[in-house]
Amino acid sequence: MSQKGQRTTAEALKYEDFIRLLSGLHEDKDYLWELYCCISFCTACRISDVRTMTWQDVLEKNVLFKIEQKTGKMRQITLSGNVQQRIVDLYEQLGSPDKHLPVICNTRTEKPYSKQYINERLKLFRWKYKLPIKRFSSHSFRKTFGRYIYETMGRTMEALILLSNILRHTSPRVTMVYLGIREEEIEGVYNTIQLDY
Repeated sequence: MSQKGQRTTAEALKYEDFIRLLSGLHEDKDYLWELYCCISFCTACRISDVRTMTWQDVLEKNVLFKIEQKTGKMRQITLSGNVQQRIVDLYEQLGSPDKHLPVICNTRTEKPYSKQYINERLKLFRWKYKLPIKRFSSHSFRKTFGRYIYETMGRTMEALILLSNILRHTSPRVTMVYLGIREEEIEGVYNTIQLDY
């Protein structure tokens, strides 16, 4: 478990690899885990918050209100029409469970899966779908969301400020570190060195 101020070691997926993961899970009829990955990415919520979401919270809602367990603060998360429809489709594929149940739960016990179990499943998916990252965990989706927004908005400071607010970071600088942007730029500088004699 990471401590306050400590960087997580999870890596972000490239967006195309994330979509490939969703497609693979869908083709394999692994709808529960497709749903977990969708919600984790689309909300940019931490695993502790995704585990406590019920169907009632997310089904046919264009706005999700969630009190973050880590910060104790209320987040308002917009769900696009496309995301809402995907959630409804997966709800039906899963047999339309009781709306009071957690979305990501063991159907026998009706309790949310543990963080450890979810991360074990993700390691299996990393191998099964040949995802090209080494450190894949529940936190990868939050980072994937961040990288996706940063890239989509043209890698701008405006994107970092927006992400800093969404991810509840203390500053855009923290967001840069969180997304590994500074390291990427430094590595890029070193990679420009050419020793051609």
